[in-house]
Amino acid sequence: MNKFIRPPVSYPTTVVFVDDNDNYLDALRRFFPDVSTNLFFSRPQTALAFIRQHARENSLEFAPASACLSETGFERFVETSPQRDVLARDSRFSEVAAVVVDYDMPGISGVEFLSSISNLHCAKILLTGVADETVAVKAFNAGIVDLYLRKTDADSANRLVHFLKDAKSRHCSEAGWLALGENGITYCDPRTRSVIDQVVKDKGIVEYYWRPEQNAILMFDREGRASVFVAWAEHDWIAQGEIVADESGPAELLRQMAVREVMPLFWPHLAFRSNVEFRMLKPQPIPGWGDAFYCWSQVESPEVAQGGVRPLTFAQWRSDRAR
Repeated sequence: MNKFIRPPVSYPTTVVFVDDNDNYLDALRRFFPDVSTNLFFSRPQTALAFIRQHARENSLEFAPASACLSETGFERFVETSPQRDVLARDSRFSEVAAVVVDYDMPGISGVEFLSSISNLHCAKILLTGVADETVAVKAFNAGIVDLYLRKTDADSANRLVHFLKDAKSRHCSEAGWLALGENGITYCDPRTRSVIDQVVKDKGIVEYYWRPEQNAILMFDREGRASVFVAWAEHDWIAQGEIVADESGPAELLRQMAVREVMPLFWPHLAFRSNVEFRMLKPQPIPGWGDAFYCWSQVESPEVAQGGVRPLTFAQWRSDRAR
């Protein structure tokens, strides 16, 4: 039975830390040094105002329009509403993915603070002392907090680091496109995700987005330079080869694809088109997955625009904030 899937998307998001103790905030800054996306508040009301402005509301958000995007040889049911395209949303980097708040603050407790933003879609973490643990357990069981940590625990900082990493990953995934069927499914396989993680590490990638129109992942590094990652399993190779044949494409291209000698990059298109130039890349095997390959290539800004987007990159966003 077919089901909706969420192909990979990842980008920097904002975490808000709230504690009236400046010394503890300074300690947290050592673990979360990026001041563009890690924001520290010693005044709860100021933090609340920021969070209410920059966090998404809890809702089952579906696209107001979805469609079956068709191209010769492909039928792909995906969301198509421009409002749902996270890459077109300049506010995505400032969206609050998680809130970390101290329990014991003057004027408002951490539980009261988090209760007041229960309608907002962000992970909620409560920092406590030993004496506050009973209250924290009750708040957790009531669904007010997603995690509570005792400040005095030796591993609390490391646990917070890992939890926030997962929270930001979930936030990005839930903001990405939905797809149904085979469109995007190759990217959801853990073996492909492992390759993506390695490419991100090796190439200095800080944000990437699966694009349904091309069934490819558009990436940007820390300098804002664009690149494209494509992964094909056996069914992708077959479908792409059939399109080349149906479009009376070069016999030599079909031969090279059949023996996995080349992997054409058709960006900004999904598949082969007559009289349209494309890159010929060497396919790299996806470890542990027979007949699944990937390729990666840098692309120029005009090529990104040809893909239907002119995004504000994280590099540009951070530069604008620093002015």
